[in-house]
Amino acid sequence: MIKIVAIGGGEIGRPGYPVETLSIDTEVVKLTNKKKPNLLFLPTASKDDFGYTKVVEDYYGKRLGCEVEPLYLYSKPTLETLKRAVYRADIIYVGGGNTLSMMTMWRKTGLDKVLLQAEDKIFAGVSAGAICCFRGGLSDSRSFTSNGRQ
Repeated sequence: MIKIVAIGGGEIGRPGYPVETLSIDTEVVKLTNKKKPNLLFLPTASKDDFGYTKVVEDYYGKRLGCEVEPLYLYSKPTLETLKRAVYRADIIYVGGGNTLSMMTMWRKTGLDKVLLQAEDKIFAGVSAGAICCFRGGLSDSRSFTSNGRQ
């Protein structure tokens, strides 16, 4: 069973911004019932921004005690690499950014189908990372549907 924690928005400590989501992020980690859960970070909506990844590594890794593994889709990983990364994860955390761009890349790489087969995971995300869990929603990206049509 997948447990979804959709976080509408908030900051996790980017330089110059306060941490706003600590209580909910702490609960995300607690939901795993593990001392050092594996967190798979998907920065696709920010076009695999390495700076964003560093913030997530510091926050979820150093502050909240997770082993953080980023998965960069723009480097075109194989389908087997995607499956292994998702399989190892206790938490799949999806970052914010451009929802349409992210969903397009997920479909192009096959990650969308891999995620649908995931079991016993905590799936959490902020902004675009939250909206991707639903059939529809409001986004500052162009509109699209869950079946890929615009």
